[in-house]
Amino acid sequence: MHKFTLSVFINRSQRDVFDYLSNPANLSKWNSVFESAEWTSSDVPGIGSTYRVLAKMPGGKKEGLFEITQWDPPHRYSYKSVRLAFPIESIESAVTLAPQEKGTQLTFESQFGIAGILKFAEGMFGKLSEKGDGSNFETAKRLLEAG
Repeated sequence: MHKFTLSVFINRSQRDVFDYLSNPANLSKWNSVFESAEWTSSDVPGIGSTYRVLAKMPGGKKEGLFEITQWDPPHRYSYKSVRLAFPIESIESAVTLAPQEKGTQLTFESQFGIAGILKFAEGMFGKLSEKGDGSNFETAKRLLEAG
């Protein structure tokens, strides 16, 4: 299991950041891995809600399903994988938002596992994932701050 934490300051309110990032419809706007995402649950989002993603992966597009495991607007939400494409075996991530000065401090914590014989590459994949997620959250920051 590879774990990492990222942090970024966003010059927008905690509520604005939470609403934007926790909405799967916005995911493809700021996260380069995803082509699309949508809620699969019909209720108001909360613990147990699910959303489907279409990810751009080597070898083509792959579908995944995630479940919300924590939902505390506008402070924190977390999710875990329910169904993913090989070689990723599992993902658990959390976004924590705290008011700071005239904006929001975002902390992203994630851990994931690689399946089977590819576990030897988990560290390398982890470094790539950290770099990619860092870039994605910088894109989210830029979009949110632009209004």
